[in-house]
Amino acid sequence: MKRLMRSFLPIFLALLGVLTFVVPVSADVQQPTDLDIQDTSAYENARETGDQLYLITYYIDFDDLPEDSAAELFIFRLLDEDDDEIIAANCYAFYNRGYGMGVVAFYLDDDEAPDWDGDYTVQIVGNPLVSWNGTAPSTTTTSIDWTTGSTDDVQQYVSAQIAYIAGELQQSWSVEMTTTQVGSTVLSDTGRSYFLAVVPYLGEVAPYVMGQYTYTPTWPEDSPATDNWGTELESALDGTVFDLGPVIRARGPNGLSEGHIKAAIYYTLVVAFFILLLGKHKLSKGTMLLVWPFFVAGIFIGVPLTWTIIVAFLAVGSTVWVFYRGTG
Repeated sequence: MKRLMRSFLPIFLALLGVLTFVVPVSADVQQPTDLDIQDTSAYENARETGDQLYLITYYIDFDDLPEDSAAELFIFRLLDEDDDEIIAANCYAFYNRGYGMGVVAFYLDDDEAPDWDGDYTVQIVGNPLVSWNGTAPSTTTTSIDWTTGSTDDVQQYVSAQIAYIAGELQQSWSVEMTTTQVGSTVLSDTGRSYFLAVVPYLGEVAPYVMGQYTYTPTWPEDSPATDNWGTELESALDGTVFDLGPVIRARGPNGLSEGHIKAAIYYTLVVAFFILLLGKHKLSKGTMLLVWPFFVAGIFIGVPLTWTIIVAFLAVGSTVWVFYRGTG
C-alpha cells in the first residue's frame, strides 16, 4: 500500500498544480455593465525600424466588482482580417484591481509585426476559463489611429500620447500620474511605475515623457542674451578703436593673461581719472565718493576678481580715511 501511495503521490501533486494554474478565478461572474475600448493608437518605428506599438485605453465596470481582478477576468487581443490572433495581453491591475479606466499595450518587433495599417480588430473578451453568468462578454473595435515616421518623430508622438493618457488617468483615479519638469509634462513616480509595467520598452519608445531629457532651447540668434555686462561690452567694442583684442592677443603668448592685461589697462585709466580729479578738486570726500565705485566696477568688464577685491579694499580704506580725517 505504501509503495502504491508513493507511486501515485507525484501524479496527484502534478494534477493539483495544473488545476491550480488552469482555474485561477472564481465562478459565476456577472456580466460587466461597461466594457469599452475607448481609444487605440498604433505606432510604427517606435523602437526600431519596422516594429509596431499599440496603445489601448479601456474602461471596464460592474455593478458589484468581482473578487478577481480585471487581469484575471479579461484578455485583450489583436486580430487580423481573418480574426486570427496576432498578439494577446492582460491588463495591469494597478488601481482598483484594473477596473475603471486603464491601458494595455502590444509591442511587436520587425519580425513579428503584421502589415502596416491593415484591417485589424482589437478585442476585449472574457476569460473562457471563467464561469460567466451567460456567454463570455466581448467587445471589439476596428478604429485604430495609425502613426508612422522616423524613430525620433514617432518616439515624440508616443511620449505625447502617454502624457495625455496619464493626464486622463490622473483625473479618473485621483492619483498623481504626471508632473512638470523644465516646463514639460512628464510621468510622476507613480506614473512611471504604472506605464513601465504596461508599455514594453517604455524608456526607449517614450523617452521624452520619462523626465530624463534636458531640452536645449533654440535661440533666435547665435547666442542667448546674457546678464554678463563684460561680455556685452566687449561685443559692443569689437572692431572699434576701443577694441583691446589685438593687444591682448599680441601680448598673451608672452606670459601675460588676458585678465592681467585688462586689469592693468582699466586701472591705469581709473588712476589717471583720479589724478585729474585731484588736480581740480584736491583730495576731498566728494572726490573719493565719485571715484571709488570705478575701482570696484572692474569685475563687470572681466577684470579678475582678485584684482577687484584688492583695489576695492584700498579704495574703501582710502575713503574711510578721508572721511575720518575730515578733508573736504
